[in-house]
Amino acid sequence: MHVRSTRKILVSLVAVAVSAGMSLTSSQAQTAQPAQTAPAAQPAQTAPAAQPTQPEQAAQPAGKPNFLVVMVDDMGWSDPGFLGSKIRTPHIDALAERGTFMSNFYVAPTCSPTRSMLMTGVSNHAAGVGTMHTLQAPNQLGLTEYGAQLHDGVVTIAEMLKANGYATMMSGKWHLAIDEDQRPHNRGFDRAFGLLEGASSHFADQRQIGVLETVTYLEDGKPIELPEDFYSSVGYTDKIIEYMDGAADTPFFAYLAYTAPHDPLQVPDEWLDRYKGVFDDGPAAEKEQRRQRLVELGLISPDSQLDAPLNFPSWLPSYKAPWAERSPEERAIDIRRMEIYAAMVELLDQQMGRVVARLEETGRLDNTYIIFLSDNGASVTTPIVYRGNTREWLHANYDQSPERMGQAGSFTTMGRDWANSSNTPFRLFKATVAEGGVRSPMIISGPGLERGVIRNSTGHVTDLAPTLYELAGITSKDHPLYDGKLQPRGQSILPILANDDGDESRAIVTELFGNRMVRQGNLKAVFLGPPVGSSEWEIFDIAADPSATANLADKFPEKLAEMVQAYEDFAATNNVVTPEPPLTLRPGVFFEGKCNWWCEARFAIAETLVNPSSRNTLFAVIGAALLLGGFMLIRSRRKKRAA
Repeated sequence: MHVRSTRKILVSLVAVAVSAGMSLTSSQAQTAQPAQTAPAAQPAQTAPAAQPTQPEQAAQPAGKPNFLVVMVDDMGWSDPGFLGSKIRTPHIDALAERGTFMSNFYVAPTCSPTRSMLMTGVSNHAAGVGTMHTLQAPNQLGLTEYGAQLHDGVVTIAEMLKANGYATMMSGKWHLAIDEDQRPHNRGFDRAFGLLEGASSHFADQRQIGVLETVTYLEDGKPIELPEDFYSSVGYTDKIIEYMDGAADTPFFAYLAYTAPHDPLQVPDEWLDRYKGVFDDGPAAEKEQRRQRLVELGLISPDSQLDAPLNFPSWLPSYKAPWAERSPEERAIDIRRMEIYAAMVELLDQQMGRVVARLEETGRLDNTYIIFLSDNGASVTTPIVYRGNTREWLHANYDQSPERMGQAGSFTTMGRDWANSSNTPFRLFKATVAEGGVRSPMIISGPGLERGVIRNSTGHVTDLAPTLYELAGITSKDHPLYDGKLQPRGQSILPILANDDGDESRAIVTELFGNRMVRQGNLKAVFLGPPVGSSEWEIFDIAADPSATANLADKFPEKLAEMVQAYEDFAATNNVVTPEPPLTLRPGVFFEGKCNWWCEARFAIAETLVNPSSRNTLFAVIGAALLLGGFMLIRSRRKKRAA
């Protein structure tokens, strides 16, 4: 039985003036940061200037409430300003002040699996997105669970809310359809604008991010031509406001799915220098600033050991020298990466602020639940990660010169150092089941909910569908829409929001690309493949050790076995098929520069050694060659003796 101590921390939020005619509401001026409840088995760390206070509670809704779900793309867990980042996010911060921050909220390691669970309330496998499009292994082809799109055996939130009198609308990234019948307008949305696929240029040029990636913008199922001045975060915001205004007399469910800050990192020209000089002290300083803030909030212990950025042997081109040893030119390029990334995040924050301001102007804010989350953690890879891409293709299709970074026609990525800072205090990044890949900064505000608090009970993206249904006063059980279809498997988070009363015995299970995790209470079991893992199960006290630096498998063998069994049960229930051959992160995807034959040869050697099947084949061939050579040598010597 864990003893939870509760404390409330008041600190100042500095309201930042933003462009495009934005005005901050009175609640976005100097306000209190979220207070929090300390995690189980983790001592409370009270800020020196903190004073205890009772949390405020928003008024109960009059009539059916509205819902606004804002999902951002590849944003790190500690990127919001209230968690210590230098990035200015006054509207996200204000949302946390008006609502509840869930510090232990889980999503999938990548885009579409998370979105499938959000939409349906079932696991990504059960929803049909057991892996990403173009990444199906041969043994997964033809399976409903691995179609990389939704299927007709699940019900979406939009379909359920529409059947119960809601106007439904979305703007932004869908990433859940290959076939036309799974597009937004056929899955419950009255109005829908946005990108069908996972990513593209953020401007009107619609430049694809990879050889196998297409770019399709639709409105209500029909192709649409983008205006010349289109920029993703602004265009998506314009449309969702238009759709909300068109449903002025009806309760609405609005899904705003920004593609920022997913690569390519790009911003309008007037935003390019918004963070000039802010990150000149490097990624370690940014990570330390965030660490101090998280300690102040009691979210991590002062003696927590934090993870270092992923690196490679110095003989590989993807090796990164320590910050102090890089040339001024190298540091300038790396600093520029973070300047562009930060501008993208602030710009999407500004645009989200426009939506909130519109709700307030029209008198609907007090009756609207707003949920903010990221689909996964920050990304570390380069454009070479997208299947089919080559360095030659990248440099032929994008201008990679340093002076063009962040502009239309360039393909800037964040880099490993800054992604590590962005995911502070967690290990690793997007596409992995480590905390840096699957912990999301989820905030929820709305009528009847406490304001300015942190909840530390675990939650999961599949919990959102049953939570919205409960808030709307409806149930999926026995509803005709669900006849013969999968019921949501998540749990309502309302008990957590009310008093941090989460089910500590609950096992939160995730699998993607053959990598696996189980979170139960403070413990987390993880199975990670190379080059970031050992392909063996490990177990960590993730509350005390957020960067997973101390494997406790020898200390808790029985608990580890129990959690592995929880994974096996999940895999059986959800028809999980481990990819064969295994999917691995190739060392070459971390290098985007031009590469001669010797450069490519080194990557080929490294990737053979990293990939278990290739490595085993190589060792078998070497072993067979040695045995054959030994046999031939012995035979030759015997012949000489006989002669």
